[in-house]
Amino acid sequence: MILLMETTLPFSYEYTKVLQSVSVIAHSMFYFYMFWLAGTALYSFYLEFIKRNDSSTYFAKRLIELPLKKFSFPLVLGLIPFLVIYSLDLIWLKGEEFNPVHNWTLITFIIFCISILALYYYKFSFGLITLLHKSVIEKESPDYLGLMESNLKNHKRSALVGVIGVLITLLLVSILNVGKLEYNQSDYRFDFFGYLFQFDVYFRFVFYLVLSFSVTFFISLFLNLVWEGLRFDDSEGMSKFIEEKSLSGAFITVLIQPVLILIDVFILPKNSLSYWVFITSGISVILLFLIANQLNAYRKESLKSYLNYSFYLVVFVVIFISMKDVIAFANVLKPKSVEISQRFVAYEENLKTKLNIQTVTINGEEIFIAKCSACHTFDQKLVGPPYNLVLGKYEDKKDQLVRFILNPVKVDPAYPPMPSQGLIPPEAEAVADYIMKVYKEGKQ
Repeated sequence: MILLMETTLPFSYEYTKVLQSVSVIAHSMFYFYMFWLAGTALYSFYLEFIKRNDSSTYFAKRLIELPLKKFSFPLVLGLIPFLVIYSLDLIWLKGEEFNPVHNWTLITFIIFCISILALYYYKFSFGLITLLHKSVIEKESPDYLGLMESNLKNHKRSALVGVIGVLITLLLVSILNVGKLEYNQSDYRFDFFGYLFQFDVYFRFVFYLVLSFSVTFFISLFLNLVWEGLRFDDSEGMSKFIEEKSLSGAFITVLIQPVLILIDVFILPKNSLSYWVFITSGISVILLFLIANQLNAYRKESLKSYLNYSFYLVVFVVIFISMKDVIAFANVLKPKSVEISQRFVAYEENLKTKLNIQTVTINGEEIFIAKCSACHTFDQKLVGPPYNLVLGKYEDKKDQLVRFILNPVKVDPAYPPMPSQGLIPPEAEAVADYIMKVYKEGKQ
């Protein structure tokens, strides 16, 4: 891991947008499958070992078959996206302070793999118990009773390992996400055991649990009642049983989620917030209200097209929640991105010098006139404060000034927040050089 981090070349500030786009796709796929598997494992365990009747056992068996129906499901939707996220973190989160993040991410991946294997055996043992019951005639023979008892023990044990595994996976993902959001450049430290006592972690864990059940219920409605490829024998009215259980669960989780999304935005660190965080969260809430409306329409008219639309809307909810998380991470890690991009500029300049390639000089004065002069002057207040009053604190601290230009935050309540000007690091550095030069000349 350390070798990969050290051999990764620095990248430009624009390349962070590419990393964010890839991260959104990977997070969307991983979140969707993780929520599906977690909700399925928990609800199947409840139906099989707590509810314990013929209808519940049948439903539990059908539930666990869906996310593990093909080996490609956990591989393509879960494990590969997880490894992509891990690889992006190794590229983006460079530095010794992030080593615990990478180590715990790897531990999370291992636990997730163990959970999948245990749930595979849980699914397999369902079929094995059914096969033994149907094929053996002497139901009272000691061999049959011993074999059945052994399989039932393994059946419950594998289910328990799988359920504990997915719960730990959800908790670890919650800790990792909260840990990334608390990044600060001065004294960042990922304290795993400290996070175990933080409210933010357990709130996010509960949020993920609700999402897990929601995804599970909607997939159950869609695959069992809408998708023709999974029609089954309904001689005992199982479709009605599945519909009632899934529909009630879907309604409850959809009504809870808007409140959880709003609380989640409220407790996010201030430096993680941006217009896009609010927009993606708002879209998620609107989609959830549309889903609730679709479910209500289905209850009245029983048209399966409503379930179809609801399922696809749930997929978009997961995508927008993933997008919100990635954007929040990117906002918090913007100083780290600037630091990496500055190393890229130095690397690029050094390479051009070695290859004897002439570079175009960026004019800080021209950028200042185009971008800054409408709101700032050196000696009088316009929209923003006069530079002569604020630049003193940045003397001999050029890096801090460049970071502020790239990622402005509200400082003085007497002035409106400065909007981002969309500059790249070399342009921000040129502006910083120019305004500090004029400031120092004015002092003489």
